[in-house]
Amino acid sequence: MDFQIEKIKDKNEWENFLKTLDPNIFVQSWNYGDFFRTLGEEAFVLGIKKDGKIVGGSLIVTTTAKRGKFLYLPYGPKLDFSDPEIWPAFVHELKKLAKEHKADFIRVSPFEDDTPEMKYKFKKAGFRPAPLHVLAETTWILELAPDPETLFKAMRDTTRNLINRGKREGVEIRITKDEEALKRLNDLLQETATRHNFTPFSYKYMKAEFDAFKSEDAVQIFEAYFEGKLVSSAVIFFYGDTAVYRHGASTSERIKCQPSYLLQWTAIQEAKKRGMKYYNFWGIAPQNASKKHPFAGITTFKTGFGGFQKDLLHCQDLPVTLKYSLNWLVETFRRIKRGF
Repeated sequence: MDFQIEKIKDKNEWENFLKTLDPNIFVQSWNYGDFFRTLGEEAFVLGIKKDGKIVGGSLIVTTTAKRGKFLYLPYGPKLDFSDPEIWPAFVHELKKLAKEHKADFIRVSPFEDDTPEMKYKFKKAGFRPAPLHVLAETTWILELAPDPETLFKAMRDTTRNLINRGKREGVEIRITKDEEALKRLNDLLQETATRHNFTPFSYKYMKAEFDAFKSEDAVQIFEAYFEGKLVSSAVIFFYGDTAVYRHGASTSERIKCQPSYLLQWTAIQEAKKRGMKYYNFWGIAPQNASKKHPFAGITTFKTGFGGFQKDLLHCQDLPVTLKYSLNWLVETFRRIKRGF
């Protein structure tokens, strides 16, 4: 075995490895671990090294709930799955960590394509499909290499028309990191969640996530105002080569120019100015999804900007104690209740 698996203590060492990935993944960043620590959880990085250099690994955080405690790897791990030794060895270390932290199971949301080969590798390692997903698994991504004019022309006609209409009708886009803007977004989010039938993140969660990146200018709030009134808002993260549309909300008031379109186009242009390679719209509904799917109402909106769909492997669980069965039952009931 020509590699070692160990906890990484140096932030820069881990961040330098993440920046070699394509795309860069902000939920694997050191700051994302800091975000979980502010929620009262533990966070650490387990790295794979060859010749003293990180070649793989994952941010790992604990998640504590009444139904059980688990280790969670958000869009991780990132490693060479073709190596017959690395993946089994990494799983072995995960099991040791789970027992050390008294976790009932290990949950992995891999940023890996949904292929039969990947499903087999996880099944062989003892994993099973989780009842629910945690992060977006059917994603929509826009490549930012083309110039702005080319990007604009590649959009759906309706999307272009609504962006132009927003400009003509005086929609104002403001960009800020002010905490009051985050509170305003939270108010809109409660309204949006009711309209589109999904459970929103709490304000405490969004603020902790926002604060973890704010000092490094890696997150902004984009607000759209129409006739002096806030009608749409979005939180955009800028990490490495990728901008991520993480949270969004809008008023239920019917406005013909639909300001959210101009807001997104402004965010895309900002990502382009920052030299980003990708704009990740986050989750969309998979094909043939139920109308009750939490992303059903926003899929047409997101895909209208152009881009491509990336289907990720479904969230995977590795049971560690018998208590996992309780978690499986609770989450299965929630999935059925939500209609997807």
